[in-house]
Amino acid sequence: MISKQAQNQSPAAIVKTLPIIHMALVAGQTLFAATTFIIPKNPVKSAGNDMLIYIAPILAVTCFIAGHFLFLKLLGNIKSDSTLKDKLMAYQSATIVRLALLEGPSLFSIVGFLLTGNMIFLGITGAIIAYFIYLRPTRQKIEDDLSLGYEEKAELG
Repeated sequence: MISKQAQNQSPAAIVKTLPIIHMALVAGQTLFAATTFIIPKNPVKSAGNDMLIYIAPILAVTCFIAGHFLFLKLLGNIKSDSTLKDKLMAYQSATIVRLALLEGPSLFSIVGFLLTGNMIFLGITGAIIAYFIYLRPTRQKIEDDLSLGYEEKAELG
């Protein structure tokens, strides 16, 4: 369900809000990774830690693929005769779902590093954060992904 505040946003406000949400997600991962890097490590020795090194990359790849296809599916569900605001709200939801699916494996890898001290986990997190930055929602990407017409582009401001 969409909140009343979100329904009252103008199309231009929605386009400005999405990069802020994106930046907050990137900052959260980066700060968490930096904090775990600074904390002195005393790796926990347990049988489960050996499996983490296999689970983290599989989880990252699986969520990358699922996020990409789910994003495309959600964009495909947007009707061409929808209002610009409805298109942007659907785009915002699709983007948040995609980013959330990527954030999960990133946080999992950070915890894996915290438990084991193995730098491979931070490498996985670094790759996910780099892809996150690549996915940064810009006005141009939004216009292209939604195939907006001239009038709709002008309405964005």
